[in-house]
Amino acid sequence: MSPPKIVFAIVFSVLIGHVAIGSAQTTVDSDAVVISSLTKRVEAFFGELKLPSANADNVFADFLAGGPLSRAEQRTAFVDSYKKLETSYGRFLVAKQVHAKRVGEDLIFLTFLYESERFPLVWRFAFYRPPLDTLERPDWFIVRLGFDTKLEQLTGQQ
Repeated sequence: MSPPKIVFAIVFSVLIGHVAIGSAQTTVDSDAVVISSLTKRVEAFFGELKLPSANADNVFADFLAGGPLSRAEQRTAFVDSYKKLETSYGRFLVAKQVHAKRVGEDLIFLTFLYESERFPLVWRFAFYRPPLDTLERPDWFIVRLGFDTKLEQLTGQQ
C-alpha cells in the first residue's frame, strides 16, 4: 500500500471505532434511562402502598394496568397476599432496588429488597414492551410480579 492509502485506512478505522463506541454508549444510556424510569414507577408503587389511606386494590390496579396481571382475579390474589405481609413481617419501612437487568430490548427485570420491621422480603418485577416497528410503541407493563423471603438468591447462592 502506498502511504496515502495507509493514512486513509487508519483514519477510516478510527472513525468506524468511534461510531461503534458511540452506538454502544447510546444503548447503555437508553438502558439507564429506561431502568431509571421503571425504578421510579416501582418506588411510587411502594410509596402509595405505604400511605395510611392507601387502598391496596386501587394501588395494585393502577400499577398493573395495561398488562396481563391486571385481571381482577389475579389482582385480588396479589392484594390478599400483600395484606398478609404486615401481620407476618411487620410494618413496611423502605424498599431499595438491588438488581436491574435488561434482556434484549423489550424485557427488564427489577429486584427490590422490601424492608419491614421484623424481616426483609424480595420483590421481583418483570416489565415488558411488545416490539413494534412503529413509533407508537406501548408503554412498559408488568408481566411478572412476586415477592418471597428467598434472601439467599440476592447473593447468587441458592
